[in-house]
Amino acid sequence: MLLSRREFLSGLLAVAAAANAKAAKFNGVDYISMPQLAALCGMRYTRLSGKKQSVYSKYSRFDFELHSRAMTLNGTTVWLCFPIVGKGANLFIAKRDYVKSIIPIVFPQKNEKPSNLFRIVIDAGHGGKDNGAMNAKYRLKEKAVALDIATRLGRELKKNGYDVSFTRTKDVFEELADRPKMANGARANMFLSIHCNAAANSSVSGVETFAMTPRWAPSTSGKKLSRSDGTAHPGNANDGWNQLLAYYIQRSLAAATKRPDRGVKRARFAVLRDLKMPGALIECGFITNPSEARSLGSAAYRQKIAEAVASAVYQYHKTLRRHLK
Repeated sequence: MLLSRREFLSGLLAVAAAANAKAAKFNGVDYISMPQLAALCGMRYTRLSGKKQSVYSKYSRFDFELHSRAMTLNGTTVWLCFPIVGKGANLFIAKRDYVKSIIPIVFPQKNEKPSNLFRIVIDAGHGGKDNGAMNAKYRLKEKAVALDIATRLGRELKKNGYDVSFTRTKDVFEELADRPKMANGARANMFLSIHCNAAANSSVSGVETFAMTPRWAPSTSGKKLSRSDGTAHPGNANDGWNQLLAYYIQRSLAAATKRPDRGVKRARFAVLRDLKMPGALIECGFITNPSEARSLGSAAYRQKIAEAVASAVYQYHKTLRRHLK
């Protein structure tokens, strides 16, 4: 994402300014108003209606809606840790979301000190005795689709000089806890876990990408903070880069597949929790949806997914290099 000089300089002060920003409390959570958010980001804001407001600049635009946990950033859906709330004429966003959901994407120079990107571990979900999601009509098993996409993604990344390895290259079962251990043992700089989604309602469709949930925040599937949300995990050491990576992947995948954008989400999945490098879990579509199942059964479509994820990795690396100088 390109930033103006003004936005870049604003980003250098963003975290410190957030710490000092006067907050309002809602349900025990610190919030800042949209005018405050705009000022912190060096942007402007506008009221689209009583329930919708935007913060924008020449290069970036956030759209928010009252009571929603989903915002859009330049058209891509990003799920927040806490819902947008309202008071008087203004909407408010949680300070935790400003620091953990917005800054990592818009001001990546404020992320944790990065390591360069060279070694990537790709994890094909499920395998062996674990079929994952299935669609009997189209004879699809998640484990096979994920392995094929992972193989194709590895091929694309290798073309561009990355050192790529896999948690599995055959139809074998690997324990969930062993997958991040493999990546940590390989001293990888990135971990990508490939999956397909499933739902009881076959009409549900779309793609989504998960990043590790930050400490002191509920996952996207949760509604309120719990005591366990305060636990720090190894994966939280790279919160900023996790979020940026997931954003680039989701943006690229939704654009390439033309499937519904279900957004960048948060979860403390076992394969993300213990990582010592940035990582993301990618849901490439719903194997239970007839239209998406037909597409996932196509080699050409699986290749399209692989190329979209590879393109996101290149964009991430391009951003990373700017901040390694």
